[in-house]
Amino acid sequence: MKIALINTVNLEENGISTFILNNSYLFSKWGEDVAIIAPNKVKKAFKKRIISKGIRLIELPMRDNSPQIYFWKLIKVLKKEKYDIVHVNGNSTTMSIELLAAWFAGIKVRIAHSHNTTADHTKINKLLRPIFNLTVNGRVACNIAAGKWLFHQKKFLVIRNGINLSHFHFDESLRENYRKTLKLNKDDILLGNVGRFNRQKNQVVLLDLIKQLGDNYYLVLVGSGVNFEKIKKRVDSDVFLRKHIFFTGAVSDTSGWLNAMDLFLLPSLYEGQPYTLIEATASGLDAVVSNIISSENDLVSNISFERLDSPKDWVQKIKIPIANNRELRSNSYCQKLKEKGYDTTENAKMLLKYYKKKISLYK
Repeated sequence: MKIALINTVNLEENGISTFILNNSYLFSKWGEDVAIIAPNKVKKAFKKRIISKGIRLIELPMRDNSPQIYFWKLIKVLKKEKYDIVHVNGNSTTMSIELLAAWFAGIKVRIAHSHNTTADHTKINKLLRPIFNLTVNGRVACNIAAGKWLFHQKKFLVIRNGINLSHFHFDESLRENYRKTLKLNKDDILLGNVGRFNRQKNQVVLLDLIKQLGDNYYLVLVGSGVNFEKIKKRVDSDVFLRKHIFFTGAVSDTSGWLNAMDLFLLPSLYEGQPYTLIEATASGLDAVVSNIISSENDLVSNISFERLDSPKDWVQKIKIPIANNRELRSNSYCQKLKEKGYDTTENAKMLLKYYKKKISLYK
């Protein structure tokens, strides 16, 4: 089977890219012919990881700046390669660009995968709806909320955002090593957030929160993005924040940083099913998150949902004493995640089965 997994956001450390990489690695391992199509120039280290797994990477870095050129180049690639499946991953009907290109290229199975519950460009999303409905013939979503948001009343398949559970399982020695790099004492409480620095992830509200907590509370922000320098500049200009907030930049060792944390915070303005929340759960962390995020994400009853306009409630929840049985929690949470379908291998098998069904339907 020849499969093209298309990313509509930059191929880097983010949720959609994680889904694409996890599944393409497994598909390749099982003998499928897989290519990843990225709308950006991929960083060397990231590119190396992909190619080392035997996956072809096609970079078409013009989607945002020159969508017309991107569109015609994509048609050319799809026509040449003659894929059995084109699986487009994104947040809105702007996936019509890729779906229409696949339609022009004669690709019979054109799948749209919803990874979120809203979009930044709502007017464009509405405008492209007719083209989207005309060109899509396979519908997948990370959860029910994301599926209903994009597909309305149409049927869709839910493929959970599975992870490698053993990789994110709690490790005491890793915890000690990472906390040592931050020069934290045993009684210091480390709060954490993992994600792109952008409007959606809303890390800026955490700066005000940390100021309302005690002197033994610290915050580590893992990731990079368009708002990184802006937030870092604000932290650097404040004596208290400079002492209590750490930045890691883009990393490939997320599991180590999760081990170091005591509580996970996610103040996003919207989310589909954030990988970081599932990874934090596997690590045995409890979380305080924005109540805008669907309650579907409370997979093991470890999440408190709070209003973004009520920082007092966030502070109250954060200050609740944290249990010491992290290893036991990680064991329990990983088992529950597996039972609920969050194992990446099982999910990849389910997706391949769906591909085969669609091919037989449209051949």
